[in-house]
Amino acid sequence: MKIDYVSDLHINHHVRFNHNQTKWEQQTKLWAEKLMEKGTGDVLIVAGDFSEWNKQALWFLEVASLHYKHVLFGTGNHDRYLISKKQREKYGMSSNRIQEFLDEAAGIPHIVPMQRSVVTIDDVRFAGDGLWYRPLTPEDFSFYMGNSNDSVYIWEGLPIRETPEFLYREAMDWYRSLDGHPVDVMLSHVPPVHPPISPYPRNACYDCPVEFLVAPHWVCGHQHIQGEFRVAGTTFHMNALGYPSEKLPLSLRSFDFPN
Repeated sequence: MKIDYVSDLHINHHVRFNHNQTKWEQQTKLWAEKLMEKGTGDVLIVAGDFSEWNKQALWFLEVASLHYKHVLFGTGNHDRYLISKKQREKYGMSSNRIQEFLDEAAGIPHIVPMQRSVVTIDDVRFAGDGLWYRPLTPEDFSFYMGNSNDSVYIWEGLPIRETPEFLYREAMDWYRSLDGHPVDVMLSHVPPVHPPISPYPRNACYDCPVEFLVAPHWVCGHQHIQGEFRVAGTTFHMNALGYPSEKLPLSLRSFDFPN
């Protein structure tokens, strides 16, 4: 099985919001088509951070569904953002925005939401969730409160400092349920380790340490990195598209399972 993968599309930074909805949809779908045109895999994995607008994320998935029989996706921190007063009034909490996205995406042919779920395709077992990070030290919280937009735009009806702990515990309760039930390919938005290929020092807001690695292959994002590396027998695959200013190649990557 050949698996194409990508993360951190941040589509709304590449195709800006347009009050002309028809034009905005057309521009978004053209951007998605250009990304898909060289895809050759049997499965596409998208490891979160589609857009700060559900409509735009769903337009992307509609295009992907025309190119792949199976599109597996997880959600990222930006998929929870409520960036305007209108969004906050509509959704109330970020989890409601996520649920709307998951529900509507599940109605698109060939699209498989991976929110604390496991699915088998052609005898390959996939598991997926966004996972979450966990600030612990004063330095961690200083970064989270002062530098991270997550503390500004993610609303869960909790005190700001409690939000990442709540999301982390939810994610880890599910992840621990995989113990003893290994999978072939894991996908998450937040990586479970600090990537040794990262040019930056470790920051607790950018990984989700876990007690065991459940799969021999792991697709993840959150850190805007492109490349592969191995840790404790698991091969990690990262292909973030990032923001236009980062000038990362806008293309899919792939790997074969088994390889």
